[in-house]
Amino acid sequence: MHTRFLYILIIFTFFQVPLYGIEKDSVAHCLDAVVVESSINQSPLKISYAGVFSLKMDIMHRFPKILGNADPLRYSQFLPGVQTNAEYDAGLHIYGCDNSHNLISIENVPVYNPAHMLGLFSVFNPAHFSSMSLTTHSDAATTANRIGGILNMTLYDTIPPKPTGSFDVGVLSSQGNLRLPVSEKSLLSISFRASYLNLLYASLLKFEDSRVRYSFGDVNISYLHKFNNKNTICVDFYSGKDEISLDDSNVDFSTDVKWGNTLASIHWKHSGAIKVNQSIYYTGYKNKMFVAGGGTCVALPSRIYDLGYNADARYHNLAAGFSFVNHHIEPQRPQFEESSINPVSDTRDFNTYEASLYAKYSGEISYNLRYELAAKGVAYANETIDYTHCSVNPSAKLLYDNIFAGCFEVGYTLHRQYMLNTGFTSMGLPVEFWLSCDVDKKPYSAHSFHFAYSEGLLDNRYSVGVNLYYKRLFNQIEYNATPLDIYNKEYSINNVLLKGNGKNYGVNVIAKKNVGAVVGWVSYSYGRALRKFPQYGNKYIPANHERIHELNAVCTYRLNKKWDFGAVFVFASGNPFTAPKQFYILNGNIVSEFGEHNANRTRSYSRLDISANYDIVNRRGKTMGVNISLYNVLLSKNDLYNRLKVYKGKFYYASVRFFTRILPSISFYYKF
Repeated sequence: MHTRFLYILIIFTFFQVPLYGIEKDSVAHCLDAVVVESSINQSPLKISYAGVFSLKMDIMHRFPKILGNADPLRYSQFLPGVQTNAEYDAGLHIYGCDNSHNLISIENVPVYNPAHMLGLFSVFNPAHFSSMSLTTHSDAATTANRIGGILNMTLYDTIPPKPTGSFDVGVLSSQGNLRLPVSEKSLLSISFRASYLNLLYASLLKFEDSRVRYSFGDVNISYLHKFNNKNTICVDFYSGKDEISLDDSNVDFSTDVKWGNTLASIHWKHSGAIKVNQSIYYTGYKNKMFVAGGGTCVALPSRIYDLGYNADARYHNLAAGFSFVNHHIEPQRPQFEESSINPVSDTRDFNTYEASLYAKYSGEISYNLRYELAAKGVAYANETIDYTHCSVNPSAKLLYDNIFAGCFEVGYTLHRQYMLNTGFTSMGLPVEFWLSCDVDKKPYSAHSFHFAYSEGLLDNRYSVGVNLYYKRLFNQIEYNATPLDIYNKEYSINNVLLKGNGKNYGVNVIAKKNVGAVVGWVSYSYGRALRKFPQYGNKYIPANHERIHELNAVCTYRLNKKWDFGAVFVFASGNPFTAPKQFYILNGNIVSEFGEHNANRTRSYSRLDISANYDIVNRRGKTMGVNISLYNVLLSKNDLYNRLKVYKGKFYYASVRFFTRILPSISFYYKF
């Protein structure tokens, strides 16, 4: 009798099936397992807590694609607090910070200049990763020495029972991924991408009056081995290469550019009573840029590579860690074939070291009220010029979490950054380069304050969030030259760097629908990014990347088992730029005179992208179908930036737009 009553209680409690009575002669059956399947459509975006977003990569195929690719880095720009960029711009601007202020990483290993295809998409193949996390306001202790945000790609850490994979064939490129369980404890993942743009679309590739040839390819290889439930090791490798050439039919001008990344790392994770993570890695980026025109040939090479080690341990509320990295930096130096016009060489290769030690403690004041205190000590040394710098960077957070009122967070952090970046533009071309801080170029520093609120509504079917931030920036640098200036005999990197301070502030709002046939989010951001340089007087001026207003909307609609749709809409105010007054030639050099710095703005930017997926086959764990995407459905005329143009011996300044008003794409996908 007691056993039968226990069966009834378990069934009623866990399965909630109606019980109308039990006959005395009935026979009881015990089920070994019950599997309940559901097809609820859930939002791909998760907010762990205020200011930390996580996006699952398996949802990327539902989003509109650019030439067959849905890029994680570009979709991170639709999150609140992250600036939406136009085409040709590969920069990631979080809370008003410059692109180089952020850490872009794979399992916390830095990836420098992670852009393919003029910024249209990044080096990250979404099929190779399980998720992407974005931290808009990080604490100084547990993250790298950067004053901006953190975007990290996470590798798969589960082993499927059988081989799985996916393949996408598009009009621009094809990509694939294979996850092969070598044994019950080991997994080998291989991903690749390759383009054939020149093969099919060579006649269509034009940048204004110039013919463009472009190709890229990359490969990811990861090996995961679980020794037991507590110890896992992962070996990760990435290599990618881009090559682009440009010929202008109107003038004697051509460009040949090559750039690429290489990354190799080993990660060990221990999940016992004390959780320990350790990583040793190599990561590097280099470029070879060659420009010929007007009887002159110039090369602009640069390179950076790191050897590093990270370790952290966590025990209950206490965390501690150590990191060490050796940077080898080769800044960009113009190299002319004609020695008579070689500019002054005031830069050299740098060999630098960063050692960091941190501690973090989390505690409770009451049931709903928690706090976090952290500090990091950093020792930096520039071996090349015998420069050292030591600092202590504290951070503090106060968190209140109430099931009825929501989650509140307020925090302060002091950040410092020893790797400096500058260049002509963030177009995804290798014209940005890295520098090391020294006596003249002090480390970046930032005092960051933030307040955040998030809440789930109607049983968490909806959620809302609000973020306010203020950053005070010091020792900022900005490149103040045009590509023409490198032909000047007096050209010097140190002479074309603006040095000053700045401040960023703003508010971000997001509303998210989490479940249902339609899921997605709408966000609005108001933000200012202001800089003050002595050369422009004692006043704040807008940073080059500033967009004051932004509205983003992302949604997916699951119609049935065959059809799903995606849409993205963005509206953003224009970027600042400096309008020219005149150009003239003096002693064989092109001299440009500009008006007030960043006193003008481009027109507002708007774009609507849509896509549709049709699953031809969707059964037994296999999916095969077609994706159709339309980029810029509204045919918006968006001014991307302004540049000097040379046409038939005349100079003039004009806006540059994307090479087409609307960009359709179609791709075939297969998953198993």
